[in-house]
Amino acid sequence: MLVRRWLDAAGITDPVLRHCYTTCVRELADADGGTARWHGLRSAPAAARPYAAALLAHGHRADLCVDSGPVEHRRRRFTEHVDATWAAFAAGGSPDPVLHATVHTYRTFGLPLSVVENMFTAMQRDLDFRDFATFEELRQWCRQMTGGSMAMVYRVTGTAAGPADELLVRELSVFAQLTDALRDLSEDLDDGRLYLPLEDLDRFHVRAQDIKAKRWTPAMADLIAFEAGRITEHLHMATEMDHGPVSGLWHAQREYMALLLDAVLAAGQDVLRRPVQPPLGMLLNVWRPCMRAVIPC
Repeated sequence: MLVRRWLDAAGITDPVLRHCYTTCVRELADADGGTARWHGLRSAPAAARPYAAALLAHGHRADLCVDSGPVEHRRRRFTEHVDATWAAFAAGGSPDPVLHATVHTYRTFGLPLSVVENMFTAMQRDLDFRDFATFEELRQWCRQMTGGSMAMVYRVTGTAAGPADELLVRELSVFAQLTDALRDLSEDLDDGRLYLPLEDLDRFHVRAQDIKAKRWTPAMADLIAFEAGRITEHLHMATEMDHGPVSGLWHAQREYMALLLDAVLAAGQDVLRRPVQPPLGMLLNVWRPCMRAVIPC
């Protein structure tokens, strides 16, 4: 299995840790094969992949608690995950393989626990959901949800050279989260969540109750186009990341988001009926250059 090569490259020899990190990779592969999370992992240097897999697997488990399964069970599952996470950090490890690998990763790289705290705070807001009044409110939620965790993945993979790069990565995370909000609009509405600022709805004379009831109106096309355009504008403005070690992953992430936005705009009113997903081959082509750069592992 290729994971053995990754563990060898990372210098992880302890049998327990090797099992734990392998579990992280397997959980991501089973749940996320074909997505940006999985392709991003495969695009990282081999020695960094076990650590990145632990961070991603821990976040993915938290996502599952908040976003999947019967609604009445989500709060309990999330609370259990939060409690188990903090108990693992307090004890320096855990019988749970993913939590054990996560603690080891945080300690190995000296990562701040505020990243986990912020992610859990944002997820708690999802459970106690209320509409976002302004774009700035939504932006702050996005930074809490994915900004820190994305910056930590870039840190452990060595693709963020310092605080300046990490600041840019955190900003990129905002628009990655907003892109996901557009592509998953229908699923989020099914869960009673609307990740579009009410001030934007007012600007285009779109009623929140119409979107929540999945009633398409002509003004919604203008609203969706505006949101997609805002993301695209910021992607083009972020030329600061077109340098250094962060550049390759940044280009792949940007192209990936551009494909999703094109698909959202092409979907029209279907964006209220189903998640938007471009062909897998097109998405794979975005990540292929990064993957080739780290062959043979």
